[in-house]
Amino acid sequence: MKRNLRVWRIPLSLLLCVVGASLVQPQQEPQTDAKPGGEMITRAMRDELARSMEKLRLPQLDKPYFIAYRIHEARGLEASATCGSLLSSSDDDSRIRALTVEVRVGDYAFDNSNFLSPPSFSLGTIHPQFGFNELPIDDNYLEIRRQVWLATDGSYKQAVEQLAAKKAALQNKTRAEDLPDFSKENPTQIMDIEPAVQMKRSDAEMRVRKLSKLLGAKPGLNSSMVSLSVSNGRSLYLNSEGTFYEKSHPLVTLTAASSTQAADGMKLGDSVTFYSDSRDRLPPDDRVAALIEEMGGRLKSLRDAPVLARYNGPVLFEGRAAAEIFAEEFAGGLAGQRKPVSGMGEMEAIFERFPQFAGSSFVGKIGARVLPDFLSVVDNPTLSVYGQEPLFGGYKVDDDGVLAHETRLVEGGILKTLLTARTPVEGVTHSTGNGRRGGPIPSNLIVEAREGLSETELKSRLVEMMKRSNLDYGIVVRKIGGGTGAGMEEQALAMFSGMTGQPGAGKAVLLAYKVYPDGREEMIRGAHLSGLTAESFKGIVAASKSAIVFSSPHTPQFNFSSSFFLSFGAAQSLPMVSYIVPSLLFEDLSLTKPAQETPKPPFSDPPLCTP
Repeated sequence: MKRNLRVWRIPLSLLLCVVGASLVQPQQEPQTDAKPGGEMITRAMRDELARSMEKLRLPQLDKPYFIAYRIHEARGLEASATCGSLLSSSDDDSRIRALTVEVRVGDYAFDNSNFLSPPSFSLGTIHPQFGFNELPIDDNYLEIRRQVWLATDGSYKQAVEQLAAKKAALQNKTRAEDLPDFSKENPTQIMDIEPAVQMKRSDAEMRVRKLSKLLGAKPGLNSSMVSLSVSNGRSLYLNSEGTFYEKSHPLVTLTAASSTQAADGMKLGDSVTFYSDSRDRLPPDDRVAALIEEMGGRLKSLRDAPVLARYNGPVLFEGRAAAEIFAEEFAGGLAGQRKPVSGMGEMEAIFERFPQFAGSSFVGKIGARVLPDFLSVVDNPTLSVYGQEPLFGGYKVDDDGVLAHETRLVEGGILKTLLTARTPVEGVTHSTGNGRRGGPIPSNLIVEAREGLSETELKSRLVEMMKRSNLDYGIVVRKIGGGTGAGMEEQALAMFSGMTGQPGAGKAVLLAYKVYPDGREEMIRGAHLSGLTAESFKGIVAASKSAIVFSSPHTPQFNFSSSFFLSFGAAQSLPMVSYIVPSLLFEDLSLTKPAQETPKPPFSDPPLCTP
């Protein structure tokens, strides 16, 4: 995918300099076929980096003080099926190779980054120090070096233009934060290579056909699908400070999803997903079949369950549901995002009205209480297992080449620090080693509970609280995510309300139950959590002593300072994060029924896959 590198009209004098400033063409060195591909690519990167740092400069303008090259290669396959019939299948030798170039001009204290320029409908308006180019997949030294040269030239021209625009924007205003734009970190040299997953496309197709036929045989399902994907990625990184790494982390994903409708038209969906770093560690088909059976039973029960009208009171999130709400509502605030300088008054107004656009929700709160005093939070990318459960968020170095290490974020409910990449934020001047896909992202995030209760004790505590509040019942939530069941309207409304901070339909709950004083449970459907925010987590009154592992791909929060799309684009999959979270009992939350209208269900039952 080619990018429009021009982001703002520049003065004619500077334009003439830019047009005449093309670099000297790379010397025609003979290609050496005897060296491995990775070694050849690394040599092309090193040669062009050395030349660019020495010779890349426009007359009367700053030369780069920092250049970094990232080359990512991705191989993999994907197959999906429904009712035993193949929906899609990719070649098991599909391959892409992409380059991103990061050029910084100025110095560590003040450079061309952290600036939002007027829009030109170009990705470069957000983070112009990054350039994205697709590279040939052949190991051709001269062509790869030529592409690196072209991308470096374009990124440098953007960088000097953006630095000038940033200086102009700050002439009539005072910077709100006296922070450097880029942190100095120790250079590293790391190899972090894991064996690639070997799987034939025919094997993947056979498995999804078999499992999807089992899923499609369940009565009452409107749609169902089983998918299997393999991702074998490899990244090479080199910067002008001396950091170099090569790393690969293969991932296999197996998902079964289905959807149905209740008699009143409400859409319901469920899914089960498995992750592994090898085909041999995926669950056997009989275990997946058992979980498919359970999923079909849950959806059948949900179709017949009553709709919750409204509830205000204590809510217990058990197991996976606790990890889901922690991941979606609290963990994002721990990433230290910084408000960018803006050259547009309109953007300043947006930042004032919607502060979530401008930076992390916890920036400026270091030393403040964010959780009850019996909870602590740790991020640890050096772990690969928790008990017997595999973790998928670990690594030796982050995407910026900073060494991975444990970071204690919350101690006894008090926020101690934030997760950062190399962009300093208030209270954190150096990277915590969490720079992934262009911004700070958790790795393996662990919630520790002091004096935790057993699951039985936790449920008894819920019953006690509802009795004190004279409630007829309490609520237990066991699963948030619903797979394919949510309609497009609901997803769009949830996304809009999350971006703008405006109240919407709330977060849809898949599995929730009324708990009566005698311990009896009654399934409900259609419940939506209303008003749940990171601030709500201070209202947790108890947690379990045990914790579950919940792993999922991390979708970056909408933030103008994020360079996610430019850092890696579509060439690399979303980063994985593993959450280790106990069950959580909240003192007071609100649940409501969905506000939007529902479509009428089909007049007849869906046909089964089997006669």
